[in-house]
Amino acid sequence: MTELNKLSLDELLSLQHRAAAEVTARQSADKEKAKQEILALASKYGIEVKFGGSASSATLKSGKAAKKSGTVAAKYRHPDNSALTWTGRGRSPIWVAEWKTKHGSLAGITI
Repeated sequence: MTELNKLSLDELLSLQHRAAAEVTARQSADKEKAKQEILALASKYGIEVKFGGSASSATLKSGKAAKKSGTVAAKYRHPDNSALTWTGRGRSPIWVAEWKTKHGSLAGITI
């Protein structure tokens, strides 16, 4: 193996570039091998696997319904201004805090 201190700057930069390219190639090969192993194992147990563009976007479909995220229906509506609503989740809006102070509960604004 070549001693690094004997190489010129250009040779070191070339070596650095080649080493980075080799690392990238090996990582890709390892990911592809892992993907094939996952597909083989999933196939054995009848699980459908879909891979996205990144490792974190891989999706398994095993027949169970996935939890859907989306909007939550409003649970409270201001009696005078129907545009003011609140789902009851998270920090309450100012109008809800004012209503509680004035009326003591949320009973009059429940939808």
